[in-house]
Amino acid sequence: MISAQSNGSFIAGEQAFSAGNYIGAVDNYSKYIGTFQNDIPAYVTKLHSYDTATAYEKSTLFPGFVVHHDWAIACYKRGLANVKNRKPADAERDFDMAIQIDSKFPEPYYEKGLLVKDENKDAGCKFINKALMMGDTSKAARQIYINNFCWMSGVSYAVKGKAEIAAKQFAEALKNFDIALSYCYDSASYYACKGIAFDELGNSDSALSEYTFAIHIDSNSYLGYYRRALTYEKVQKYDSAFKDLTRVLVLNPKFAEAYIHHASDCENLNMPDAALYDYQQIIRLKPNEGVAWYKIGVNRKGNGLEACSYFEKALELGYDDAQGYVDDCKKEEARKNLK
Repeated sequence: MISAQSNGSFIAGEQAFSAGNYIGAVDNYSKYIGTFQNDIPAYVTKLHSYDTATAYEKSTLFPGFVVHHDWAIACYKRGLANVKNRKPADAERDFDMAIQIDSKFPEPYYEKGLLVKDENKDAGCKFINKALMMGDTSKAARQIYINNFCWMSGVSYAVKGKAEIAAKQFAEALKNFDIALSYCYDSASYYACKGIAFDELGNSDSALSEYTFAIHIDSNSYLGYYRRALTYEKVQKYDSAFKDLTRVLVLNPKFAEAYIHHASDCENLNMPDAALYDYQQIIRLKPNEGVAWYKIGVNRKGNGLEACSYFEKALELGYDDAQGYVDDCKKEEARKNLK
């Protein structure tokens, strides 16, 4: 198949478009599209199978398969010419075909968004959002997104999703966050919330992927780091969890729950001094956390320091593991009084 840039009809279409002869551009682009138009349905079917195949299946079942980006470019360029010819329905069909041929081609998403936004703002926002997500970061695309307040279209779905997470309706939450992200591709918190839903559904791999993407979008997403750390802890990757929680505590040094997990990871990594520091911070931020008083007591006892008051406080706060130490303290006190 001759590439678009080497095809005489496509080149003529480009020249006509540059000269403002948009009818001629459509005619010439159409001649090039005619060389592959009959092959598009079979190609699109194969492309779908390829996109959903595993890496092994791609190498064995689809050797040498390539995405026909040249075909997509031709349809996209004819769409632009049809816009200039004031034939929006024809242009929309061209942009749709370009998207079908190459779903990672951002420009036709953007142009379709421009076409439909006045009649259907939500649909327009979805296509412009998709263009930005696929890599079209041009000032024009971003400005259209901002001017149409596209992010607001996703807020109500995100609110629903958060309520469903609180109600433990995690499958429903996933659906609403998917819709929210179709309007707000760059919301790190929405990706982190998707991760939480996956986590609660027992899908740790997908959860980690969502948390990691949240962090990729926003390197200061402490929710992404925090939830990823909890997932790492589940699979006993304490070093990875420790690193993520360290980042969390830099971003949010008053996050007591993060200190609790950070301390536990320090213990699993045989870092008692670091764990002690964390438990001290927990008492400062959350003085009713019995485990922190207990752990400090254990550390002090191991270092020959007074620890009974810490065990007593832990027990008072309901941390029952401290009972044995409190009993020992009472016995020791009784022995001292007999002397």
